[in-house]
Amino acid sequence: MFRVHPVFRLYGKAGPLVALALVLAPGLLAAEDVRVEVARQEPPYYVGEPAVIQFTVEGFDEQPQPTCEMVPEKTVKALRGQMAGASPSVFSQIIQRNGQLYQAKSITYRIDYLVTADQPGDYTIGPFVIRQRKKEARVQALSMAFQAVPDDPDMRIRLILPDKPVYPDQRVPVRIEWWYAGDFEDILKLRIHSPLFDQFRFAPDPQPARGSSRLPIETKEGSLALAAEAREEESDGRRFTVVSATRTLIAERAGEFPLAPITATVRKATGWARSRSPFGDPGDSGFGGSLFGDLMGDRRRPASTALVRAGGEPQKLVVRPFPLEGRPESFAGAVGKGFSIDVAADRTVVRVGDPIGLTITLRGAGNIDNASLPPLSADGGMSPQRFRLPADDIAGTTTVDGEQEKLGVPEKQSIVRGKQFRVSVRVCDESVSEIPPLAYSWFDPESGTYQTTRSKPIALRVMPAKVVSADDVVASPAPGTAGSPVSPKNRASSSGKSESTSVAMAPSAPPVFSLSGADLAIEPSAAVVLRNSTGRFRGVVLPAVVYGAGLLLLTAAVIDRRRRNVDPVLTARRKKVRQQQTKIAHASKLATAQAAEEIAAAVRALLAELPDVDRDEAEAVIAACESVAYAPENSADRGLDPALVQRAQALAARFQEAT
Repeated sequence: MFRVHPVFRLYGKAGPLVALALVLAPGLLAAEDVRVEVARQEPPYYVGEPAVIQFTVEGFDEQPQPTCEMVPEKTVKALRGQMAGASPSVFSQIIQRNGQLYQAKSITYRIDYLVTADQPGDYTIGPFVIRQRKKEARVQALSMAFQAVPDDPDMRIRLILPDKPVYPDQRVPVRIEWWYAGDFEDILKLRIHSPLFDQFRFAPDPQPARGSSRLPIETKEGSLALAAEAREEESDGRRFTVVSATRTLIAERAGEFPLAPITATVRKATGWARSRSPFGDPGDSGFGGSLFGDLMGDRRRPASTALVRAGGEPQKLVVRPFPLEGRPESFAGAVGKGFSIDVAADRTVVRVGDPIGLTITLRGAGNIDNASLPPLSADGGMSPQRFRLPADDIAGTTTVDGEQEKLGVPEKQSIVRGKQFRVSVRVCDESVSEIPPLAYSWFDPESGTYQTTRSKPIALRVMPAKVVSADDVVASPAPGTAGSPVSPKNRASSSGKSESTSVAMAPSAPPVFSLSGADLAIEPSAAVVLRNSTGRFRGVVLPAVVYGAGLLLLTAAVIDRRRRNVDPVLTARRKKVRQQQTKIAHASKLATAQAAEEIAAAVRALLAELPDVDRDEAEAVIAACESVAYAPENSADRGLDPALVQRAQALAARFQEAT
């Protein structure tokens, strides 16, 4: 049975109205009082273009929003689906019955589901499960045929990769060029997609200037509008408008990565109809007719449309490892060009053992955000025999070079950024006369060689460490004196008689203890040093507790520093993987069907987070779980097969190792 369903727009403001052929499938299942009707977008269906399946659901509550999921019996790699949205329609009325008033309320949800095929062919779409809390409705699978989009001779698309070798952590410019020789007024929607955009990480894209050209691209994170430039080019005797944009790819690891061709899909109008003003045809009014039409909202609308495409060439991105030959000791992973290192000291006159604070600043055009500091002793730097150097890795902070800001560098020009490191060193040798030049090396991908720069030396004046003897200890003067204790003193006269001299009457001064002549030698015997009048046991335990607490605090500080230095993106990824591992472990305790669904959802989440890790095994586990979840015999629950749970747990462990 068929009936006409209300039409809705599929292609934006300028798109045509596309009718949905409503299919009342005879085998639709309703949970309790839930009823579902299905409508499909009118064919044809094209590869790469989402086709709309619409579900009209009655019997759900107004809240929460229901979910819709495609649960095929067999996973098809070339088919993707996602729920686009759900909107409720609430109808309420007051009914009078037997002299009493009743409120009748009905809720209808419209759920849009998008299905996309990556290859032409006949597909079985579904079955579908629509849920809201404990209410559930299952919808039988639909058959849909997807066909290839015809090529457009007026359109070309290119993905331009660097023609030079690429190395890990290098910032690589990738250029997208869209060529069009047709009429731009006929274009209703443009979609550009390349697997490269989902396979690698990219630096943040600059925001397009207001009123500037933009190039739309599709990624798994959504649509992006890239700042673009337009120019005119002539090719094969035809005049093309070329719109180009650039993204910065970050090559995170070495390897060879094959890339499917970039594609551009355009929906364009093949015929136009004119909306008429309620005041008649403004075109017949003579002078001023077109202006009148604009004011009254007279606009063209597409009467018919066509979908066309253009494809690029398959490519391969090769990321080479850093060469081992000639690698300097002061190389710490920096890639780019024009790096420099500056060192500043907070003091230049010190004694042996005093700390010296160094501020080390790196500048350069490259991966300055991820740049790290090599050992200060690398390539003839600070000798560990003459300086006490930090042993742990040192975190830095990235800053924009103020000099570049003052010079007014244009936005399109590369701005040199800096990274500062703060370290503390100590001089161990009185003969040290300078902080020697520190070396810093980077890899230049253009020349394929390592480059090294050095800081300027800093002159030092190092004095011997001051040793405090017993004679340097000064006792506190007695109150009321000018610097030394005053008390009556007996002096001997030259005649041998005793002479008493009385100075102002004052309280007797406290006794002054002098250590002159005392034996200050270090006692080598631990038993003697730890001996205490209150007991030997307390004299040993208390220092041990104090030292143990200090070691625990130092260990905690080292662990905290290493935790802070971990990449936040990597930390978030590890947390998500652990969450999915927990879900898999918890699912083994659930009922058979529910456990299979939970494990399949967890493996999908792992695959979305790390798509390059054991994809075949992950999809096999998903397929096995889904076949169990929707098997009719699972009505009598016997528990999920432990072997399947172990496969999922082993797979999750491999995902954890990959992080």
